[in-house]
Amino acid sequence: MLSPTEKRYLLAVLLTTEEGSTRLKRVSDFLKVKMPSAKQILEDLATKKFINYVRRGPISLTKKGMELAQKEMERFNNLKEFLKKILFLNEEEAEKGAWEIFFNLEESIADRVVDFMNFLTHCPHITPICIKGFKEYLETGEFPTLCRLRR
Repeated sequence: MLSPTEKRYLLAVLLTTEEGSTRLKRVSDFLKVKMPSAKQILEDLATKKFINYVRRGPISLTKKGMELAQKEMERFNNLKEFLKKILFLNEEEAEKGAWEIFFNLEESIADRVVDFMNFLTHCPHITPICIKGFKEYLETGEFPTLCRLRR
């Protein structure tokens, strides 16, 4: 299993890959870390056979790395959608928030948020009533009528 930091780097490799590969500088710039720090993690990922990496050479995902990176990307996107569709954050806020939550929260908590988004996505109701009520609350600053009846 990979640490949250290693997963973050694996995703960074996926997101910075152009024409089949990326470079150390692109990954370190993307993650806003110094190149020596990025180099160490990338070497670890290469040792674990998640990426192909040689000093001063192109970096690419192995088949194993691509499968995990795509799975992590799907989970990340689900979390970002949760922040946009359930908490009504704009695209930029959702992207930043998802990145922070996904890689800085305990994995079980991030997993629970992702699971909740999957549940809401597949819920047979078009928009669950609590989501509609929350949106109204954000817009007006007052609890919707439905909520006040139950209080």
